[in-house]
Amino acid sequence: MADGMLTSLGGALLGGLILNVMPCVLPVLTMKVFHLIEQSNATRHEKRLHGLAYTGGILATFLVFALVVIGVRASGESLGWGMQFQSPAFVAGMCALIYAFGLNALGVFEFTVSLGGGTGTNHGYGASFVNGVVASIMSTPCSAPFLGTAAAFALGSGASWWETLAMFMAIGLGLASPFLLVSFVPGVGRALPRPGAWMETFKQLMGFSLIATAVWLFGVLQSQVSRDASTMFLFFLVALGFALWTLNHFGGLEHSNARRLTVRGLAAAFVLGVGLVTLDLQPVSPVREGFAANDPGAPLVLDGKINWAPFDRARVSAEARRNRPVFVDFTADWCVNCKANEKAFIETQPIRELLAEVDILPMKADMTNEDEVLQEELEKLGRSGIPAYVILMPDGSRDLLPEVITTNLLVERLRAAAKRFPRADRRADQAASPPLPSAAPAAQAG
Repeated sequence: MADGMLTSLGGALLGGLILNVMPCVLPVLTMKVFHLIEQSNATRHEKRLHGLAYTGGILATFLVFALVVIGVRASGESLGWGMQFQSPAFVAGMCALIYAFGLNALGVFEFTVSLGGGTGTNHGYGASFVNGVVASIMSTPCSAPFLGTAAAFALGSGASWWETLAMFMAIGLGLASPFLLVSFVPGVGRALPRPGAWMETFKQLMGFSLIATAVWLFGVLQSQVSRDASTMFLFFLVALGFALWTLNHFGGLEHSNARRLTVRGLAAAFVLGVGLVTLDLQPVSPVREGFAANDPGAPLVLDGKINWAPFDRARVSAEARRNRPVFVDFTADWCVNCKANEKAFIETQPIRELLAEVDILPMKADMTNEDEVLQEELEKLGRSGIPAYVILMPDGSRDLLPEVITTNLLVERLRAAAKRFPRADRRADQAASPPLPSAAPAAQAG
């Protein structure tokens, strides 16, 4: 096997491992560890089966991811890491699922998936498998160090089907490895706290963290659908919560099997009916406020914040003719890493002051919604996912920044670009940039 493949596999394994501490996955993983503590009386064999079931859920999900990528690539199309979150229906489904997990942790209902192998608790191996599936799906809006290169290799058009499959399996193994370690190494398991009354409090706290994750997903949905559609989705969540509450209140374990099945059927029919009436998940063109006008004289800092221009190929070409570099931030509302980097390293006083000083145009390539132009631009950079940061030079060259950035790194690279193309050399005779297209193409820029 080529050294490049081995390096990419190592990056995939390590990147998958690091995904466990990302905010996308951490609530789900913590709940799984909680269930392991809850099952502390289980035999070593049963604990290992839970670990294997959780890993099976992860690997099965990543297998599906790989097959989808292979199929899409065979059709001549391309697919990026986490891009399923560009679909409002997918985001809404994940929001509802995580919301239901949160209600379960808060004790609103007790309904678990069990496929046998019980240990006296109601958390069977099926629940572990489902947790693995959810953890896998929730990992995709996050990127991690070492993961970007591996994902680019797996999603790239040059990779064979078996290389893509191996890469996705390596990411999945990395994601599953902490729980496998706890399940198979008794010493690690003994380091976990003992069961006790504290667990109910902890479980409810984790329930609130899952609700917070659902709120974040709803915020993503708000930027993808109309205001009325997002409001109606909230009513759907209320109906879903009510239906789940009825499972325990009217169809708990104290009732007969026939009654429990009847209550579950009625609850499912109620949720389906409300969904048919309330859900409208058609994507709409996002309205972005606060972007700079398509005018080279517009201030780069406005009201104490970077005044981003929407990405536009014509604008980039016009700025190149003016001898002006452009700093592009590929981001999305569903990308947790993107938002964290923006807050911690980009939207900072040193960057604001530097942009104004050297007159490098900041552009935002917003990939919250599906956008073929932005996807093509991302592929040109050799990246399959976001965040991605690049400084486009007037001579056609570019400076692609690493996935892990800091304010100091960004300052250094922006100053280097400004040194090559100083502000004093701007060509005023090329100042007039083409006007922005009408609303529909403008949406493609985010």
